[in-house]
Amino acid sequence: MCLLGLAAAAPARAQNGALPLSTVSDVRFEGRKHVPQNRLTPLLKTKRPSWMPWADRPPLRFDFLRADTFTIATVYRQSGYLDALVTWRLEAAKRANAQTVIFMIYEGQRSRIRGVELTGVSAYPVDQLKKKLYVRPGRAYNPAFVIADTMRISAAYQDRGYIPHVVADTRRDSLAVDVQYDVHEGPLYRFGEVYLSSPGELHVRESLIRRELLIERGEIYRRQRLERSMERLYETGLFSQVQMTPLPDSTNQNIDVDLRVRERKFRWVDAGIGSGTTERLQTSAEWGHRNLGGTGVLGALTGRAALDGDGEFLNAGLETRLVEPWLLGSRTRGTVSGYVQRRDDRTDPNWVIRQAAEGVVFGLNRELNRFTRLTLLQDNQWVQQDIHFTPGLTDSVKAVLASETPSRYTTHRLTFSADRDLRDNPFLTTRGSSQLMTFELAGGPLKGTSSFRKWQFYSAWFTPTQTGTVFAARVRGGVIRPFGPRPAFTPGEDIDEEVARVPTEHRFRLGGVGSIRGFGENAIPVGGGLALMLATLELRVPIAGPLGLELYIDAGNVWSRSSDIRADQFSPRINHESMDDGDVRYVFGIGPRFNLPFGPLRLDFTWSLRPTANRDALVAEPQFAIGPSF
Repeated sequence: MCLLGLAAAAPARAQNGALPLSTVSDVRFEGRKHVPQNRLTPLLKTKRPSWMPWADRPPLRFDFLRADTFTIATVYRQSGYLDALVTWRLEAAKRANAQTVIFMIYEGQRSRIRGVELTGVSAYPVDQLKKKLYVRPGRAYNPAFVIADTMRISAAYQDRGYIPHVVADTRRDSLAVDVQYDVHEGPLYRFGEVYLSSPGELHVRESLIRRELLIERGEIYRRQRLERSMERLYETGLFSQVQMTPLPDSTNQNIDVDLRVRERKFRWVDAGIGSGTTERLQTSAEWGHRNLGGTGVLGALTGRAALDGDGEFLNAGLETRLVEPWLLGSRTRGTVSGYVQRRDDRTDPNWVIRQAAEGVVFGLNRELNRFTRLTLLQDNQWVQQDIHFTPGLTDSVKAVLASETPSRYTTHRLTFSADRDLRDNPFLTTRGSSQLMTFELAGGPLKGTSSFRKWQFYSAWFTPTQTGTVFAARVRGGVIRPFGPRPAFTPGEDIDEEVARVPTEHRFRLGGVGSIRGFGENAIPVGGGLALMLATLELRVPIAGPLGLELYIDAGNVWSRSSDIRADQFSPRINHESMDDGDVRYVFGIGPRFNLPFGPLRLDFTWSLRPTANRDALVAEPQFAIGPSF
């Protein structure tokens, strides 16, 4: 009561100048044993002072204290401590007008679930229904689980054509809790009519909308069909809002559906700017239309350009594409695109390979489910290249090297890939996983100057902790096998003859902000290789708001041939002996992150365990990037 009186009197006395407002010096807990502190602290309104010296100290607010005691008690009850009691007291701190807040907790004993019973269940196997419940014998009793289970039971029934009424009843006997769910199943419902409406004039053909629906009149009602139909309508890109409302008719045992859509603007214009390790300035612009001729076909025109850190040209391109989302009457996405590219390959200090490429790509994409898709691409590319040598080489050497490489070549590729993406967000991932497997065939029966087979795999995992920290890991590997004709696409004796048989743009390279940090973009090795291995471990730690910190380890290398890989090359060593070309590169680093909706702004500081020809060991190499490393 005295504390409450102080809470009411403090504002009045502060206004009269008799008592300055207090601040929070620290927040502590007494009596806390079984609930981790990191579950309680993030939920409190009463905050500890920031470690930043310029930050304002949090004010002491008694309404926050009362709310926090209720929050702490709720967390304990959700952990099974139904008799938990929480109070608070204040202690004067060393700093003037500062108070230490102490939350005093009486935990009591934990209540557990003794039994779970389902009554009125006939249309659903009881054993399968119980597996969907959060409430299970032996678990700590959480009142929120009971509420969630009534919704899970209802959702399970709605995927079998029923709209049940579920009532939960709990009985407590000392520390044992019995839970009973009474299920009133009701009649079996079937789909009826789907009524379509829009807040304005509808410009999308009705047939383009109805072909995305997984609803047939007379079929048993399933809630998941509604959810998946909404997802498919959003995936068309034609709508900014989709709403499907079931309208039960108990007399006829039908469920009609009220479908309402809001169209997006069909035309769009996008522009972007970015920066990377090599491409210090990247620009892009795109114009597109989502519903050409009212057919649902998407058309787009995209332009890109990039400069390096010295302001020299790296690449530029223009691409036009058409996308038919329902090819040959099936939900298979068909794509045809044509492109022109100009690029300068400056990875070798002795020359610049300037290429002008034109190409056309045909693609098929088929979704097996909402997470898994298969893609088949057929790429035809015609390239003209010139080699511009840097000063220092004699004219005779230049003539020999230039004669070894073709000035024109063609590449015809067939690429098959399968990917499964379970990430919650592709730009700021906190949980899930992603896998990709790819096989390419170039030349051979497809003809062309070069012939090779290329296999790649990629896998990444993201695991969150209770504190918000995310543990991320990835592995990547690949191998290329040239066959058939033996052209040399790169001059010089330093390039392995097998590597030279593959065009430079299709070889493996590592290095840069997206692979092995601290090295230049695509600098491992300069001439590329035919075998690749990469692994990364990251710890993504949130600090305050969008600010975070990342600790990482990258390891990997590219070899000229897979037969060059040896076990002793994978041993990490810290010394000043320069690494051989075959040694695996190990780097570690740390860097701040500023998370934005399109991805984090990153500043990485990377150290290498051993030196190379271009950098020393254990020397920080800063790099800036936009977007996640993976």
